[in-house]
Amino acid sequence: MALFLLHVKTFGRAKGGRVTRAAAYRAGERIRDERTGEVYNFADRQDVAHKEILLPTQYANSPDIDWARDRAELWNAAELSGSRRNARLAREVLVILPPELAADQRTQAVRRFSQELADKYHAAVDLTVHRPRPEADPRHHHAHLLMTAREVTPDGLGERTVLELSGTERHARGLGPSKAELVETRERWAQILNDAFMQAGLSVRVDHRGLKALGVNREPVPEIPQSVFYMERRGMTTQAGNDIRTRHLERVAARLKGPDEFARVLEKQKQEGRQRALERSKERDKSPRKRSWSSLTREELNQRRRELYQANKTAVSQRRREQRLQNRQGTTRGRESVQERARRGSNEKESVRRWLKMREPQPTAEESVRKWLALREASRDVTPPGMIAEDHSRERTRGSSTTEDEDESHRKNNDRSRDNDYGL
Repeated sequence: MALFLLHVKTFGRAKGGRVTRAAAYRAGERIRDERTGEVYNFADRQDVAHKEILLPTQYANSPDIDWARDRAELWNAAELSGSRRNARLAREVLVILPPELAADQRTQAVRRFSQELADKYHAAVDLTVHRPRPEADPRHHHAHLLMTAREVTPDGLGERTVLELSGTERHARGLGPSKAELVETRERWAQILNDAFMQAGLSVRVDHRGLKALGVNREPVPEIPQSVFYMERRGMTTQAGNDIRTRHLERVAARLKGPDEFARVLEKQKQEGRQRALERSKERDKSPRKRSWSSLTREELNQRRRELYQANKTAVSQRRREQRLQNRQGTTRGRESVQERARRGSNEKESVRRWLKMREPQPTAEESVRKWLALREASRDVTPPGMIAEDHSRERTRGSSTTEDEDESHRKNNDRSRDNDYGL
């Protein structure tokens, strides 16, 4: 029996996931996140054996979807498509490639599996095959299948794929639970590997089912957390890893003694785990941080929810009252008051009127001159008699107090201005 492993992981914004960073790390490339401006550069990776983006077969020869074949553009589109703070951006399928197959046989098998996933869910699958690193197990050939959470189309990313639907939406569409999708995926990958073994002339096979379904009465290999695993691989001794292995050996010994002893040990370990969680929460309670939600019982969880609801209800009501008061007074920060909106509306109307007036056809230079001459003649015709007499008296007074040379200059200036008027 060959080794079989298929692990599914999701990338969401709720825990600070960045699908652009995940794609750059797996493909060994440099990608800039257009949403945050961060740059992820993993171009110095040497263990990338194969990488490509597979699209649904219906778009195989379509040039309209070339944007999805660009890794940076594809995953930036995925980042921008999720507007919610807890949006799910991508889903990854991690598979172990059997060392019994040759390099090209492993690549062909995982390419076939990726293409089937792309056709089934109408998503883009970013396939990356990794070789074992020098410090790792030389048999550790694996592949990352990074799938978009939304269907890929020539116009961009569309609706969510079937895998990302909630239980209520799946029921409304007549679909089964999402767990059935995972079981089918595992079974299909096992079939593809067995076909590859058969074509290579090998007698080994894989099975996607667990030990209990296979009827094997033995304890599975303990799962070491990733952080603990890498620390121990660097030569460090961890208490968490030692505890996991100790409990595993205890279960192995209990399984040999019979099902009753195994059930008793299993229940005892569960109780010890709850007790450890409570002790950790008590240690955290001594600090300003609150008690962990995972360590609470159902009654305690419901009580905390009721307390948070009451506290938030009072705070929200007070905040709303303050906002309404500030809005009436016109001092709202971050929001426009009623008076400000009315003032801005009147200013906008005035701006529109000025703009419409400016767009009216303007008179030409000749029309302007004619209007000015007509206004000048009309002003001469309607001059009051008193003003004429006053003007004559001024002229007589001025003439008596000026010399003949000044009168001559005044006459020349008047003649020059009259000539200018005729010329216009």
